[in-house]
Amino acid sequence: MDGQSPKETAWLIIGASGHSRSLAAIIRGRGERIAALSDRAFGTAGARPDGPVPDLAAFAGRDGETPACFGDDGEALDYAARHSLAIAVGIGDNAIRSKIADAILAEARFAALAAPLVASSATVDSTAVLGALSQVCEHAHVGPQARIGDAAVINTSAVVEHDAVVGAGTHIAPGAVLLGAAVTGIQVFLGSGARILPGVSVGDFAVLGAGAVATRPLAGMTTYVGVPAQRLVSTKGPAN
Repeated sequence: MDGQSPKETAWLIIGASGHSRSLAAIIRGRGERIAALSDRAFGTAGARPDGPVPDLAAFAGRDGETPACFGDDGEALDYAARHSLAIAVGIGDNAIRSKIADAILAEARFAALAAPLVASSATVDSTAVLGALSQVCEHAHVGPQARIGDAAVINTSAVVEHDAVVGAGTHIAPGAVLLGAAVTGIQVFLGSGARILPGVSVGDFAVLGAGAVATRPLAGMTTYVGVPAQRLVSTKGPAN
């Protein structure tokens, strides 16, 4: 030991809306800081901002210092590479988050910075596998031999039990649960309090509504609600 303190981890967060503020709280709770923030709302050189400029209070450090702000993700990623910043994608929408993640992971100098983000209050078993850019939020649990895909979100107090598999780009909302050996495909959304029973699978791009319970395998590209979960059928008539 040379007596020096370990270097503080600093982060780039892509996105500056609700989910990114949650990630900022996780980073601060880890005793780390947000060094850079990217969002189109900040605008680019010679261009007007895309909407209201985000409030930076949620991203400020303990000393009140605010992050460097970028209106272009490419510029922000270059900055992250130059300064060795860890990267988090603070976007709740599965499709957008996955598209950004794919671009990051396609370039080696950015992929090297794309470690999982795990809240200090979360529990992750040592045999679980977390994909690049995945997020395990406050009070969430990931059990033994569970596998979390790239850019997946295990949100506040969600549970992924032993041997369960969460597909890339999937969002497990607050309080949702995958019981033992349950499986989701890619870019699935499990609403708050939803459950997938042991060994049950839910297909790619499916949505399981808040409080719904998957008791049998469910096909992808479909929205399900209720207990047991059933396909949501629209009651709207044809458009005029």
